Amino acid sequence: MRLHKRTSSNLFRYAPRREARRGLDLDGFDHVLGADPATRTLDAEGLATFESIVEHTLPHGLVPLVTPELKHITLGGAIVGIGIESNCYRHGFVHDALIEAEVLLPDGRIVLCTAKNDHADLFRALPNSYGTLGYILRAKVRLMAAAPHVHLHTISFDDPVAFLEAMRAATGRADVDFIEGLFYGRERLFLILARFEERVPRTDDILRHNIFYKLVTREPDVYLTTHDYLFRYDPEWFWNLPEGWPYRLFRRYAPAGLRNSGFYKRYTGIRNQLRSALPLRPGEDEEPLIQDWEVPWDQAAELMRFALSEVDLAGKPWVATPIRTPASPTLYPVRAGVLYFNLGCYCQVKKRPGEGDYHYTRIMDRKCFELGGIKMLYSSTFLDEPEFDRIYNGAAYREIKKKYDPHGALRTLYDKCVLHR
Repeated sequence: MRLHKRTSSNLFRYAPRREARRGLDLDGFDHVLGADPATRTLDAEGLATFESIVEHTLPHGLVPLVTPELKHITLGGAIVGIGIESNCYRHGFVHDALIEAEVLLPDGRIVLCTAKNDHADLFRALPNSYGTLGYILRAKVRLMAAAPHVHLHTISFDDPVAFLEAMRAATGRADVDFIEGLFYGRERLFLILARFEERVPRTDDILRHNIFYKLVTREPDVYLTTHDYLFRYDPEWFWNLPEGWPYRLFRRYAPAGLRNSGFYKRYTGIRNQLRSALPLRPGEDEEPLIQDWEVPWDQAAELMRFALSEVDLAGKPWVATPIRTPASPTLYPVRAGVLYFNLGCYCQVKKRPGEGDYHYTRIMDRKCFELGGIKMLYSSTFLDEPEFDRIYNGAAYREIKKKYDPHGALRTLYDKCVLHR
């Protein structure tokens, strides 16, 4: 059985997955039910997108503690996946804001789970379960105060060690709300420190006139509305919207409803289907490298060194952000209270001649795990089952799976995230 929904999937499996014979249609569970400014909490259904959530909460001067930067990511998806952002060093992951969740179990029962009730084991196992234990129908999460604007200040570096030290030091600053890095090589690194502001001298446009990731490396100070900052990578799908003249016209004049990652992903899927039918298939010398890796901070320099020496992104940037989580969820066992370095890559890369498919994903994964790190499972992973169990606490998963899905109505985590079946 598989969940069916209208919103675009934000899973990036490299190879097509087998379709399930049974689909559960939960499209109706996409409403924002209400925000309580007094308690700074939000009630929303599992398929409510972060775009709809922010549109509801921002007029109250509130936003989720962590808002993923793609508009069509859903609340339930970010909880059962691992949702991150540039303020994770302060608030943890998306799931760390969860107060309670109503979960539809594989046998049809609906249970309310919290950190302290009879289903606390399910509550702790929801992060990184990817819907293999049940589906979130409703969630209650914490919100935080937000000003109308965000001021971004960019500092350039030509030394990775200095870049990392400045990023780490910024996590202790009270006057910084968001920390992010973009880097292109050992001598071209940019640290972006941002904070909420009530008033700004101007607001920069990143929908029509500027491309965000280029703007912040060109201008030392950028001012955005809070809404635009939270979804700053959505108009370009990070940097995957091509830059030829037809796309320059598209950026300037296309309806706003088409200037989003959900539209681009649907368009890319259709384009790839058409290309696969051609006798000569353009783009076959490329493959995706869409991943997030996390290592303890003392291994950050080595992961950066390896990435820069072994992977050619052809002029596209790597993304980095610090992360510190207040808890260690069952299926994503990062150490609570420990600073981690998150490294992200979101683009197509040229295949390396003579190597097998997905060479760069495989070597980056291997290096991450060697350094005591972990990676998110929203994209393809190449591990045998014993290694997967070692990294993602497979023994505990099997116990919880047996309790909440004893008849195997839903796939296992390994089936879904590695075998794609």
